[in-house]
Amino acid sequence: MNTIAERFLPAVDPRAAREAAQWLMQLRSGQCSETDRLECQAWREADPANELAWQRAEMVSRTLGMVPPAVGMPVLDRPALLERRASVKTLAMLIAASPIVWAAYRAAPWQEWTAGTRTAKGEIRHMTLGDGTRLVLNTETAIDIAFDDTIRLVKLHAGEIHIETASDPVNRPHPFVVQSENGRVRAIGTRFSVRLEGALIDARTHVAVTQGAVEIRPGNAYHALQVVAAGQQTSFDSDAVSAPSPLPAHADAWVNGVLMADDTPLQEIVEQIARYRPGVLRCHPSVADLRVSGAFQLKDTDNILHLLQRSLPIRVQKRTRYWVSLEPT
Repeated sequence: MNTIAERFLPAVDPRAAREAAQWLMQLRSGQCSETDRLECQAWREADPANELAWQRAEMVSRTLGMVPPAVGMPVLDRPALLERRASVKTLAMLIAASPIVWAAYRAAPWQEWTAGTRTAKGEIRHMTLGDGTRLVLNTETAIDIAFDDTIRLVKLHAGEIHIETASDPVNRPHPFVVQSENGRVRAIGTRFSVRLEGALIDARTHVAVTQGAVEIRPGNAYHALQVVAAGQQTSFDSDAVSAPSPLPAHADAWVNGVLMADDTPLQEIVEQIARYRPGVLRCHPSVADLRVSGAFQLKDTDNILHLLQRSLPIRVQKRTRYWVSLEPT
């Protein structure tokens, strides 16, 4: 979480910002030597402007999750080299920019717009990755997939994914990691789900483990590792992980396109249905606490509303196709 002092930082010299970006890319590349670390330290100590730029570079990287491993690694082919140069340029711009510029950059949904794989509202997509890992993308989900020689990385920009990891060769380990706004989740022979809610300062990542275990590392407290075992769920922000709690039965039913209810308040059911249909769906406060049980097919939300109307003392009031409310009879 940014402190008040971080909002009023001195300007960074553009030259130092560019050099800091280059050093950060090198040190996070996975190809960094001890000589590189010593040279970077010498560069920092050579000029107060360099040290200021380096501190800002680390802050930008921590806050925005910049410098993915695949981009940071030194490469020889021209397209990848151009991509790396573009990343250095963007990082340098953010290092030199004021914190209010970072906020605008981070708040804009550009990552969702440009994500390599996305689902529309109401869509649930199954896919198999090159290593055999199975992914299921829930409604309105955006991800990028970056595999290299050291890591299997899925960046979750929005929405929810369910992962069933393929086995990792013992002689050439490639850890499977999901990175969100708040930090990283590493799989340990696992089936699990990761959901990102909120944006900017209120972003929070939810994790549910159905098999194996995962390791969670918040972005601003990397050493605060939390292991979550099968049958548990938790959530975390960039600073801390909540204590795990028991995972409800059928928590991953959405993977098969099913919404499960077991004496669930109608308001909660309405909130879930709204994630899968366009427009506005509301529940009148006087019927919000009615209890619902059953299994519903998410591919047909109109039918779910029809079934609710038949089994509860409510009526479905449609002002338009995109403005629906559940009212008392």
